[in-house]
Amino acid sequence: MRIRATALAAALLGTLAAAGCGTADSASGKDALTIATANTADCVDPAQNLTANSSPFVRPLVDSLVYQDPADGSLHPWLARSWSGNATGTEWTFVLRAGVTFSDGAPLDAAAVKTTWDGVVALGAQAATANSLLSGYVEAVAAAPDTLTVRFTAPKSSFPQAASTTALAPISPAAWTRTPQERCAGRYAGTGPFTLEGIQGKERVSLLRRPDYAWGAEPWRPGPATLQRLDFQLVKEPGVQFDALNSGTVDVATGIPKRQLDGLPADRFSTVRIAAPGIVYTATPNVTRGPLADEAVRRALLPATDRGQLVGVALGGAAPAATGILTANTPGYLALADQLGFDGAKAARLLDAAGWRPGPDGVRVRNGQRLSLALTYPSVDQINGPLLELLQQQWARSGIELRLRGLPVAELSPAQDAGDYDLLVFNQGRGDPDVLRTVFAAAGKNRARLGADDPLNAALDQQAAQADPAQRAVTVAAIQRAILERGLAVPLYEPGALVATDSRLAGYPVDGSFHDTAWGA
Repeated sequence: MRIRATALAAALLGTLAAAGCGTADSASGKDALTIATANTADCVDPAQNLTANSSPFVRPLVDSLVYQDPADGSLHPWLARSWSGNATGTEWTFVLRAGVTFSDGAPLDAAAVKTTWDGVVALGAQAATANSLLSGYVEAVAAAPDTLTVRFTAPKSSFPQAASTTALAPISPAAWTRTPQERCAGRYAGTGPFTLEGIQGKERVSLLRRPDYAWGAEPWRPGPATLQRLDFQLVKEPGVQFDALNSGTVDVATGIPKRQLDGLPADRFSTVRIAAPGIVYTATPNVTRGPLADEAVRRALLPATDRGQLVGVALGGAAPAATGILTANTPGYLALADQLGFDGAKAARLLDAAGWRPGPDGVRVRNGQRLSLALTYPSVDQINGPLLELLQQQWARSGIELRLRGLPVAELSPAQDAGDYDLLVFNQGRGDPDVLRTVFAAAGKNRARLGADDPLNAALDQQAAQADPAQRAVTVAAIQRAILERGLAVPLYEPGALVATDSRLAGYPVDGSFHDTAWGA
């Protein structure tokens, strides 16, 4: 394996040299950044980026109306210099900053934002995440070139935060004359600090600095980005990433396990973990499928899971175990570690009481039905593969057969939308507890496949309508408790990116923009 990794790193170095991506030897003279990532550029359209797999390439290309500080969740002006809502939260008005243009030269105005949001709604399921943020959308009205008012059928207290996501970032009106497939391939213009130079198959995504960029988010320094270009090398194998970073072929690696990162020279490299707000990496059961229709089975999955072992062994301690359904840095997070402790005896009691008894091969059986479940996950996900295999072993000790079903990304989205799974593993990023509605509401992604009359829907809608932060916090807390008490999710760990960088690099972005990233002396 080591020989193969070294050979691939050498091949990668050759590719870089042939592509002319080399930079000056002096750190202070470097104006480019080369990043090894396991992500793939399946679709770089912000609205259609359903799995967030292409997010690292999208954020530098597009700005949002609002900026959310990743440190504390606070909201700041970006493309909008101000915003306000009506008393019920059904209507929000954004006043846009002047002088902003898309990279194709078109001006950013209220009509352009309206075109994007109308286009997102027209995409339907092709833009499931973006559409969940616009649920109840009635219309957007360009009251003036710099003033946009958006109306909803029901209150949306969290919409300013939704406007901070890449999913609702405006793109040039000309892009909406192209097909969704063309936009996925990058044929659109954003207002971001970088533009797309090109996507080379499954090997590289290259971005170029936009020299006339002058409207960054409030916390950024003024002017265009410091770096001239970003080159993302698409490298799935952790060993290849390690060798490429250690040899200087790449400057940053985002897919190396912690146990390997510990082998990097401390004087040459720095390591940082970027936490991702939202729903933790979780296995969500389809409540309409086989044994998972039994709430006792779903509840037994929680104590059958040893999260400490999962993150300690499979992830090498690179991420914290989940202590709730939301990550700890998400506004509205509720600590529920007391419901997530490993207790094999408790799992056995729950299954015994529900009539699931051990069969001759150790797998539990009830009325001739085996307690056999399939877990669907993206087959490209090599980081979480060992974790899922360990989860399989853990559940087997409780008499639960877990079959791992890896699907290509092209097949994964249709399976998700059709509910063609027993358990689905995923995480969902967003810095607002309304992400729970996006994932669990029957009118949203509905990953647990709840019925339209399920009482959880009313609670999810209620929190979205509550303008009073204290009242909303109470509702959000009750929702989180209910999700675990009903076994609608099996939280595993808090997602995030473990990033290793050249120690001379400054300002590696938590927000993904790369605007303030620069080389030091």
